[in-house]
Amino acid sequence: MSDAYDPIASCAEQVYKGDPDRFLATMSGTVEERKRLFPLYAFNLEVARAPYMSQEPMVSMIRLQFWRDVVTAAVDGTEAPRHDVATPLSQLIIWGDMRAAPLLRIIEAREGEVQGDRPQNLDDIRAYLRATSGALMLAGGQLCGMTEFAGDYEIDTALENLGEATGAANWLLAQPALNKSGRGHMPPSDDTIRQLCDAGLKQFKSARKALGRQGNPALRSAWRARAILAQAAKQPSLVAEGALGSAEFTRRGHMLWLGLTRRW
Repeated sequence: MSDAYDPIASCAEQVYKGDPDRFLATMSGTVEERKRLFPLYAFNLEVARAPYMSQEPMVSMIRLQFWRDVVTAAVDGTEAPRHDVATPLSQLIIWGDMRAAPLLRIIEAREGEVQGDRPQNLDDIRAYLRATSGALMLAGGQLCGMTEFAGDYEIDTALENLGEATGAANWLLAQPALNKSGRGHMPPSDDTIRQLCDAGLKQFKSARKALGRQGNPALRSAWRARAILAQAAKQPSLVAEGALGSAEFTRRGHMLWLGLTRRW
């Protein structure tokens, strides 16, 4: 590799390809916010893909153990060896920019997924979404300066609520792909979809009240959640059809407006 090696650019490319909504949200932030968020979101992609890397669970568990080792070593002050995602991620933990606990919760949830612990009822689904998307929003909020390293109960809870609501929207969007994965996924019933959407919309509202309307790129990662949840609650059949969401032009235009007004 040349001296021009740039792990942040590599992380950004991964997020651009694998998580376009979070990529757009991150690009609405400052350069410093981008440098912090891209490694986090690239890490999230890495561990989210792990359960689907192989039909052999041990292969996926080894991959997740790699990330667990990266995070726990960083807690002890050890930077990860040169790696596009692991190195900048470990630096964020070592420098005190981000707590390790939310990352470990995400890894644990993905380990359960590998082991066949797939959410079946509404409570299971919500617990899974809070441990993944909720923890991710908490970590992103900290990277954007919303909560101190020691934590703030009200802010942290609001961030997790917003993350869970965002996770619900993304989970519903992902249903067609999950159904094709052949990994024992159980599609949610119309009643479960409505209950999940109702809970998510309430969480979004409470988070808005606690966090205010002025935003940052972490909060803007929730930019599609409310509309998707409202749409799915009204027409649950759209979930299985893969027909949720809006046109690309509308999506980009909405994010541009949020970035210009500094809202979320």
